[in-house]
Amino acid sequence: MNRNPDKNKILIVSGGFINEEFLKSLISKEGYSLIIAADRGLEALNRINVMPDFILGDFDSAGTDILSEYRNKSIPVITYPSHKDDTDTQLALELALEQNPEVIDITGATGNRLDHTMANIGLLGMTLEKNVDARILDPNNKIYLKDNNFIIKKENQYGDFVSFLPFNGRVKGLKLKGFKYPLDGITLDAASSLCISNEIMDDEAKIEFEEGILIVFETRD
Repeated sequence: MNRNPDKNKILIVSGGFINEEFLKSLISKEGYSLIIAADRGLEALNRINVMPDFILGDFDSAGTDILSEYRNKSIPVITYPSHKDDTDTQLALELALEQNPEVIDITGATGNRLDHTMANIGLLGMTLEKNVDARILDPNNKIYLKDNNFIIKKENQYGDFVSFLPFNGRVKGLKLKGFKYPLDGITLDAASSLCISNEIMDDEAKIEFEEGILIVFETRD
């Protein structure tokens, strides 16, 4: 599959839900310069015959046989104790940020474990602090953070719906233009479902706000 060493775009394959056809398509389309396998994410990459550049984790999920196979291929393997403070996904994200990337995509960050999913969304705050674009991707969701006004072009929308939640506390002065359900300067609190399942009606949708950080979900059923 294509790699683009000049793109400085990193993919983290974590140990949650992974659709292998989606993963193959993503790698082929995006042309990542570097791929990091976090624990069981290695098994998914192995099944689609994609070689990671780094492997890390406590390996409580990935099988020891597959790990031994990759050690023999001279790929850097970073092993952590199973009793540690940080998740494998966080450790992979910290490693990715050390490479000074422009973009970080994370797949395998969603799935049955909602605690892990919520924690992984929280980790996006690390990338926002360093002005690195980061996205959690699966076949149905693109999740990212925004701390400034932005637009979404309908032709580039990921799925059919757009939802917004505050990342920490509340978002003040939120305006939505070009949506089926526009808003004009409201305060969005964490306890509100007001901004769930909106739809883009114009060629582009404008999202403006005065204060706070938005979690943006571009989704499909």
